[in-house]
Amino acid sequence: MANSKEKALKIMDKNDTGILATISGNKPVARYMSFHSEDLTLYTVTDKRTEKVEDIEQNPNVFVLLGHEEGLINKDYVEIEGVVSTTENQEVIEKSWNDYMDERYESKQDPNILVLKIEPKKITVKNKKGSESEDVSL
Repeated sequence: MANSKEKALKIMDKNDTGILATISGNKPVARYMSFHSEDLTLYTVTDKRTEKVEDIEQNPNVFVLLGHEEGLINKDYVEIEGVVSTTENQEVIEKSWNDYMDERYESKQDPNILVLKIEPKKITVKNKKGSESEDVSL
């Protein structure tokens, strides 16, 4: 049986679309995002000019849900509490790129591209109905 870190990594590797929640003023705001993971760290491409970037500049604490799909109640997913830093490193942009971004940006060199790097502070694997949740050792 896989340990909680192995379960979390499997869910993170398999699911590239999730929900990113930031704090705007004193209210939470959630957005669908496309993620790329390396070990337990998440990366997502965004536009520098978005409100989420303003939110993160004010408060870098975020919450991410990955793995839950509509209509699938009996499926494992992860909850990730993390802290965001940003980068414009071209190598990181390349690794984090997906087909959706081809529609949004003229190229990978677009000057408005920013990658959010989410370092986890707490990860919880939420197990299928009837099973206990598992915290991942970081």
